Amino acid sequence: MTRTTARRKATPADASHERGVQRILRAARRLFVREGGAAFSARGVAKEAGVSLGAVQHFFPSKGALLAATLEHVLAEFRRAYERLQEELPFNAQARLLGVIDLLVADVWRQDSRKFFLGLHALSCHNAFAARLLSAMCEHHQRRLAGYIGAAGPHLTEQQCLDLALQLGAMLDGLMIYTGPRSHLITPRQRLATEIKQNVLRLISGAG
Repeated sequence: MTRTTARRKATPADASHERGVQRILRAARRLFVREGGAAFSARGVAKEAGVSLGAVQHFFPSKGALLAATLEHVLAEFRRAYERLQEELPFNAQARLLGVIDLLVADVWRQDSRKFFLGLHALSCHNAFAARLLSAMCEHHQRRLAGYIGAAGPHLTEQQCLDLALQLGAMLDGLMIYTGPRSHLITPRQRLATEIKQNVLRLISGAG
């Protein structure tokens, strides 16, 4: 016998709860970007959000929970961007891989994104919980890239896809060091994106 569970309708209280959570997470991201991981705290986030410390701790009872939720808040933007790519690009594996590379290269130049992820890297050097978060994020990112690479290169083995994804991820993360606001080492941006895409396609065609 099959039981059907009706989905509970969202209530005004649910909407108010979600607005409160998002307000806090937006403030947490701003604080982390501006002050870095060393100054990141529930009290600082409460002040940034204009809410009480108790309100922050109601939703996020520990600093670790707040940091994890802030990272998830940032990564949700990437998921939405990937979803838009799926809708906008043709149903072609190579076009989608190249679109993802364009998206990630463009993000390297975003100062808030650079500060957030470099800050997370810095924090992970002396905070075990941040290190675990970073490791899980990188593994997930590698597997997502490997999926796009595998679709564009069906002759590749799973391990080859993972290896190429690791190279691509390391290349893109390394660019953050060279694309600061006063850096003139990489210009124009579009030339860099083109070169990376050409290199990735060469790696895919040469593997196997």
